[in-house]
Amino acid sequence: MFMSGMYPSQNGVVGNCLENKPDGMHDDIVCLTDVLAGAGYETGYVGKTHWEQTRPLFDAEGNYVGTETAPGGHYANMFDTYIPPGKGRHGNHYWFQDIKDRHFNALSYSSDPALVDGKKDGQPYDWHEFTPKLEADAVIGYLKNTAGQRDASKPFSMIWSPLPPHMPYSRPEDCEQDIYRKYYADVPASKLLNRPNVDSEAALAATHNDPRKCAPVYFSLVTGIDRQVGRVLQALEESGEAENTIVVFTADHGEMMGSHGRMAKSVIYDESFLIPLMMRFPHRLKPGVEDLLLGRVDLMPTLLGMMGLQDKTPATVRGVDYSGTLLGGRTAKTARPKSAVYLMEIGRGVRTDRYTYFVSAQGETELYDNVADPYQMKNLPLSGIDSAELRLLQTELGHWLKTAEDPWYETGRYKELIAYTGGERA
Repeated sequence: MFMSGMYPSQNGVVGNCLENKPDGMHDDIVCLTDVLAGAGYETGYVGKTHWEQTRPLFDAEGNYVGTETAPGGHYANMFDTYIPPGKGRHGNHYWFQDIKDRHFNALSYSSDPALVDGKKDGQPYDWHEFTPKLEADAVIGYLKNTAGQRDASKPFSMIWSPLPPHMPYSRPEDCEQDIYRKYYADVPASKLLNRPNVDSEAALAATHNDPRKCAPVYFSLVTGIDRQVGRVLQALEESGEAENTIVVFTADHGEMMGSHGRMAKSVIYDESFLIPLMMRFPHRLKPGVEDLLLGRVDLMPTLLGMMGLQDKTPATVRGVDYSGTLLGGRTAKTARPKSAVYLMEIGRGVRTDRYTYFVSAQGETELYDNVADPYQMKNLPLSGIDSAELRLLQTELGHWLKTAEDPWYETGRYKELIAYTGGERA
């Protein structure tokens, strides 16, 4: 959604790109980095991708051979796959991709042989080091242009997508030991898991992961990423480009870590659904907190607007350019969204500045007043809020499902719970 500015039913990635599944972003979509490359930017991508269809195009050693017949016929990884040069990279010229959800021994593929021990693009290398550090090294080298990685006379973009603090986080060995021992190993679990909705026993019973043991490892991974982000920001300063560069820090999902007796992600509760979004644009963005309900699909058009490239936004983009709202100074500001949409296989929902409304795939509802009940511990009946507020939630959900060309909209699913009035807002 970030790369394409489109919703899952439109971009082809309706679920994780797993082996034996058709999910994968369409090659003909003009993504953010396609636009930037076309506008003369040097473009680089480092880390995981998770947008290419996972197919058995590798030999037994993980080398990309491009065929499903021998020596091909093997998967590089069931959860993700290497993307070879071509349309699938969506305009990214400099490439350092890690696959396999492992923090210390991911398989690395790169267009720069120096990053993979001299191997060619498509040949994997296993560094057996903390992957975010290796990725940060690649980003730093790109920023400083230490070996002519880019044309310094051109503007550049760099996307870095590290895996941690994603699972695995069940053992101390899953994180950097110096951080774990120094900051978290001896901290009582009650101090790390201090949200009143945490139920560690229920989470352990449901997932076989004990959040009391996972939390210090998880927070060690958070600190490890913080350390590497700091290195990258310092390198940006040293490159002399910090004052002329937009920096965006965000994530793809949160982590339950025992809240509501759950672990991991994919639910509408705030711990999973809400994500960080921080932007730095010297001399243009004023420091502060913005309560704009910005969605993932809005990032592409908003960033292009902040760069002055709004005229190059593809017609396929379904997100909204909120650059005027963020930067200010425009006479006609884009209307602020009333809600953000939740789209998952288990159900659909919306979150406004006050309420969370969810309709499950089985037609059951959840409704939370996040002002009165910030930890979402009381599921309200639909009669528990003002009828106009409920109508707004149901109309907003109908609007987003139409915009997303979602299958629920196409079939009018649960129309007694979702206002499919052509998708028009109240």
